[in-house]
Amino acid sequence: MKKILFSALFGVEGRRERIAFLEKIQPHLADDYTLVAFNTSAEIEADIAVINTSTHLKPGLGDIEEAFAQLVNETCPDQRDTLMAHTWGEAASAPAKYISNLTRHIRLTRSFLAALDEHTPGYVFLWNQFNALHRHFAHILDARGIDYGFFHDGLLPGSVALDFDGEMGESWISKDPGKFQDIPVSPEDHARAATFLETLRARNIERHVQVDEICVEDALEAIKKHDRPIVFYAGQVDWHAGISPDGPARLCHSPHYTSTIDALAHLDEVAGQLGVFVIFKPHPISREKYTFLQADDYPNTLILGSATLDSCIDAADIVATIASQTSYVALMAGKPVMMLGRNQLTGKDLTYDLTHKDALADLILRALDDPLAQTRTTALADHVARLEQAYLFDFDTLDIPFYRCDAASAAKAIAATLENGVTPTK
Repeated sequence: MKKILFSALFGVEGRRERIAFLEKIQPHLADDYTLVAFNTSAEIEADIAVINTSTHLKPGLGDIEEAFAQLVNETCPDQRDTLMAHTWGEAASAPAKYISNLTRHIRLTRSFLAALDEHTPGYVFLWNQFNALHRHFAHILDARGIDYGFFHDGLLPGSVALDFDGEMGESWISKDPGKFQDIPVSPEDHARAATFLETLRARNIERHVQVDEICVEDALEAIKKHDRPIVFYAGQVDWHAGISPDGPARLCHSPHYTSTIDALAHLDEVAGQLGVFVIFKPHPISREKYTFLQADDYPNTLILGSATLDSCIDAADIVATIASQTSYVALMAGKPVMMLGRNQLTGKDLTYDLTHKDALADLILRALDDPLAQTRTTALADHVARLEQAYLFDFDTLDIPFYRCDAASAAKAIAATLENGVTPTK
């Protein structure tokens, strides 16, 4: 029996679609393939095998930091410094939960080791690549010689992605944009994608719904910056976006900047030179991290942790990010996008991509001039049509029929990887 293990927060409230996706895949696999859900959250029941880790392994651990360091030394000593830096860096966004998060990490890792021993999976999928726990799991899988990939929310509402090589800047779409751009788009494909995008816009459907807490236009007018060109800079959680820890892997996602704050400092400096102004919205998970910043630290920037994404995009002339999927939301809103790092949009003739750090001022001016404006709508529909053909699967969370790659297609892609050891493009 060939087992495929999926590790995720399956029991999170409102996230039933994750386990439902696996339940739909199982019937389309050969009889000798079995899916196993390694559930890292509240206990659930499903039509496939489930390991509910909330009921496992809760012994006393003594000194938590010492127990964590010992576990890392036992499982991946060659990655000790990087993994511990990632874990502690991630915990900085919620310092009050530091010890409880370390305790959870230890418990789940022990349970994961037991699951590998019991089920001996032929392949493992992790949701997602960049949290510290799954970084640890990936190192364990490397040490055991078990192949693995990643699954996560897709780039568009209602979709899910299976990455067999890596996410975002490490995905084949990012590393080989020419291969992606060579996927043919028929007039029918284009029309379907254009209609889907228009429906999303008309119904204001996004991946994550937010509630407005502040009026961006009023804030700009209050500080008398409303008459300047506006660059909206969308931050991300560095530890969850491949930007931290610093090292060779970071270059896949952010070749020019070592952190969100590093890019903010450079944007603020160049904005002062050009007479433009920056709105910075930290990622909701890490917005408290930036409360220490003072207005005079970044005189050409307004930091709005409580504003919604839509209101910031609406107020902007340009949207900038290192790697955030905000880039897709901005393109759908018709805004020019500057990519300061790399994600699946890099090299797709849709964004203004930073090629070297010294080119930032010229890139801002080019984005303000916006030569891509005339082709953006058509190019975005073609891009979405290619995503639908070669990358995204139906998550069955929308009542809008679009994604033709269903659970049967996902089963086929998974089986091809296990049987042939290749990275499929559906």
